[in-house]
Amino acid sequence: MQKTTVTSSTPYLEIDNQGKTVRLDLTRDRHILGRDRTEGADLIVPRDWNVISRCHAVLCRDGEDYIIYDGDGKQKPSANGLFVNHTRITPSTGYRLRDNTELEIGQHPKNKIRLKYCNPNHPLSLPPSPGVRSISLCHKSVLIGRDPNANFQLDAPTVSRRHATIDTDKNGNYILYDGSTNGVFVDGQKVSGSIVLKDGAIVRIGPYTLQRQGDTLNIVDRGEQIRLDAVGITRIVQSKEGSKTLLNDLNLAIEPGQFVALVGGSGAGKSTLMRTLLGIDPTTQGTVYLNGDELRKNFNLYRTQIGYVPQDDIIHSNLTVEEALTYAAKLRLPPENVKAVVEKNLNTN
Repeated sequence: MQKTTVTSSTPYLEIDNQGKTVRLDLTRDRHILGRDRTEGADLIVPRDWNVISRCHAVLCRDGEDYIIYDGDGKQKPSANGLFVNHTRITPSTGYRLRDNTELEIGQHPKNKIRLKYCNPNHPLSLPPSPGVRSISLCHKSVLIGRDPNANFQLDAPTVSRRHATIDTDKNGNYILYDGSTNGVFVDGQKVSGSIVLKDGAIVRIGPYTLQRQGDTLNIVDRGEQIRLDAVGITRIVQSKEGSKTLLNDLNLAIEPGQFVALVGGSGAGKSTLMRTLLGIDPTTQGTVYLNGDELRKNFNLYRTQIGYVPQDDIIHSNLTVEEALTYAAKLRLPPENVKAVVEKNLNTN
């Protein structure tokens, strides 16, 4: 099934299932998205798209746009959920769609389906997620960071005061210059000095994901919601006695905001699993994903956002609490942010 471009003034959903795309026009006051007409669905997707439930979502017109509800729009949720920025939409509360809103069905990296809502009659230049901000790159130098004088401020401890600058060269290209402690990543690669920022480029700074869209730089994800998936995790090590399987074809998903406990006896593999999920230890087979990215391949993108408290005490006994916090902060944060973070934690505790 090939994607085709159709010109229309009707609001529509564009649904992408791993490269196979369908477009569904929205013409009624109420629509049901699903795989089965017997369940009342009128926005029908192919029957073999099993990630989508027979009755997956309800769309109700509200003014010029629509509100989308998961499941039957009342009490019964869909099997694989409906997500905006990794946060699940509920059947009762719903989510207001605006032009260019992007959603996902499911969160499993292997089979999740992407939805995009478009309204040619009511266009917006930016996705409408709460808190989304943007800045024009035209005719000015853009300073990104925690500095109060930065014209694009990002507030996170791992962001430097003057983290990056974007300027225009004589050929009209936008050039990003890295001036940070923890680095800037463009399309998954760490910037060394500077880089030409191409249209559509994805920029990672601390927990933030930015994107250049034409002459605008947009925040598309603030990194406040993180989902972890382990898919077919197996770890086999060699010992004097031969091969030993520490983890055997393990699959799990931890959604944003979930509190999960690993419980087991001594030697059951809790620490091994934890270190594997954090990308510290390798796998023999299988993959760990953070928000759909392979953690081992993209470890530098997430290394400042993940961590764990080990079972054994690693605090230096000859250091005061303040000294221990300062030491840990200096290993992870830009120098100008260390004092504020330490003071905040001392006051909290």
